[in-house]
Amino acid sequence: MLLIRRLKVSDLPALERIEAESCKKLPGRSGWLSGFRKLLERTVSDEPEGLMIAELDGRVVGSAIARLRGKHPVSGLLYGHIFHLAAAPEAKDQGVSARLLRECEAYLRSRGCEAVHLSVPADDTREAELYRRSGYRVSAWELEKSWSKPD
Repeated sequence: MLLIRRLKVSDLPALERIEAESCKKLPGRSGWLSGFRKLLERTVSDEPEGLMIAELDGRVVGSAIARLRGKHPVSGLLYGHIFHLAAAPEAKDQGVSARLLRECEAYLRSRGCEAVHLSVPADDTREAELYRRSGYRVSAWELEKSWSKPD
């Protein structure tokens, strides 16, 4: 049975394992683990109810982080942002990501959000497809140029 719940300290090694697996599959995320740890710390400190853990048959198989952002500078709508959503490779085809996405949306709506934003790494087409099927559309392009990495 899939359960969505709050974070426990004992979940941290499983979350890092899931993120490490993602980094292996998507090499463009080499610095992601340290950024993920900082995002976890900030969320636990500022908005812990926005951090969700997916547990399947007693095992941690995913996590998501959603946060209230305030009034959007362009639309003026109160919006939230889904900063992170991940499922363990062994749970990818069991609806974990879709369920975490619905829980994030429900959480943000309960906080009064009128819209939700998220970013998807360009190399993660599977995740992008989940968002498209869930009614998301491209509303902006986010581009990056790095001088520290070769093109």
